[in-house]
Amino acid sequence: MIVTATELAKGCKGVLDRVLHGGEVLEIQRHGKIVAVIQPCAGATRAEIVRLLRGRGFNTKDAAEMKAAADGASNVIGYANEYGDRRTDGG
Repeated sequence: MIVTATELAKGCKGVLDRVLHGGEVLEIQRHGKIVAVIQPCAGATRAEIVRLLRGRGFNTKDAAEMKAAADGASNVIGYANEYGDRRTDGG
């Protein structure tokens, strides 16, 4: 969907909510040309993954094993917090 730069400037929170909660990919148009694309980050947070897997028989022991593996990977490649923010500084 196309959003003008003016619409983005006037309603930034609403535009970002459409991406975050609605999963929309938005093209930002300025002076009739597409100048940027805003899209959801790829991937899922740990909490999202665990919630999805629990619905398929994933239990507490499985979750603990997955957390240990994710913690180990986080030390090497960084992690996404519960909001999907990417971090590599360990904090």
